[in-house]
Amino acid sequence: MNVERLMMAYYVPDPGEAADWYAEKLGLRILADQRSAEGVRFVTVGPPSGAWRILFGDVTVHGEGELADRFRAELGFAPHFLLACDDLERTLAELESRGVAVDQPEPGAPLPMGHFRDLHGNAVTLVDEAGLRVFG
Repeated sequence: MNVERLMMAYYVPDPGEAADWYAEKLGLRILADQRSAEGVRFVTVGPPSGAWRILFGDVTVHGEGELADRFRAELGFAPHFLLACDDLERTLAELESRGVAVDQPEPGAPLPMGHFRDLHGNAVTLVDEAGLRVFG
């Protein structure tokens, strides 16, 4: 298991516009710009050091329903942090073997990601960086 990078995810109406603002105003670099097979856009920015990254995802990433409504309601309030790993399936299996409550990846999700719960029941998103160009 190799979890070494912190990423923040902001779900916004226009990921490109958000990334451009961070690049222009904060001097960050646009590291990647891609669309999932479903057409959902993701744009990643970060400092030249690569020490951390912000992933701007289209607020429609979760389609319609309760989760999508929550993301829309949180616009302007709440970033979400993600932990990036080098092998999602292996990392989730190892966490599960350590007694961590793991939610298996959703088939057809626009990003290869899974979730686990911490000791207080908070959901933490784990993304697979190995096969995903979106992180630049």
